[in-house]
Amino acid sequence: MKGLIGKKIGMTQVFNDEGNLVPVTVIDVNTCLVVGKRTPEKDEYSAVTVGFGEIREKLLNKPQLGFFKKASATPRRHLREFRVTAEEAAGFNVGDAIKADLFAKGELVDVTGITKGRGFSGVMRRWSFKGSQTKTHGTHEYQRHPGAIGQRKTPGRTYPNKKMPGHYGVERVTTQNLTVVDVDVEKGLVLVKGAVAGHNDGIVIVRPSIKVAMRAQHKAAR
Repeated sequence: MKGLIGKKIGMTQVFNDEGNLVPVTVIDVNTCLVVGKRTPEKDEYSAVTVGFGEIREKLLNKPQLGFFKKASATPRRHLREFRVTAEEAAGFNVGDAIKADLFAKGELVDVTGITKGRGFSGVMRRWSFKGSQTKTHGTHEYQRHPGAIGQRKTPGRTYPNKKMPGHYGVERVTTQNLTVVDVDVEKGLVLVKGAVAGHNDGIVIVRPSIKVAMRAQHKAAR
């Protein structure tokens, strides 16, 4: 599973080849760099370590700085390991820049990001509860309450994972099967159709669609 680390710039809109207006999310992948490799002989699996975002050496601790110096790689702020085959790993060398053309126009990708934090939220906002429709019979300011949360003496407790008020957001979310609308290699930008989880300037991970890969495997197995 090849992939890129990028920064969500924001959303805009472009015209496709048919002249239709398409909303897109702009992802900056300009500073992706290979900083390490994993080989079956040494690590028992094959992978490529990709770094993103420049960082000064004085901001790194000794173990981090030693990792980059041992690999003779430029320090990077964010690191991510992508599994690849041994043949694919042989095509990458430490220090190589990974361009936006790793993905082609029209390809389906999965984009992973961290959702926006919304603090402590009630059940109507967090879980889309309908809320109480009773406004009479002694009900006082109860329209947005969750209602009953447990049973009687048996079992005498509230079950785990009950949908209740709590911290909402800051969760790892993957949006699947987004179409790559355009790729700008010079500026290091990837434009994907639709919205991506996270705020602007948030770090996202772009990978090929897992569902497309699974369909190809099932078709080959037949």
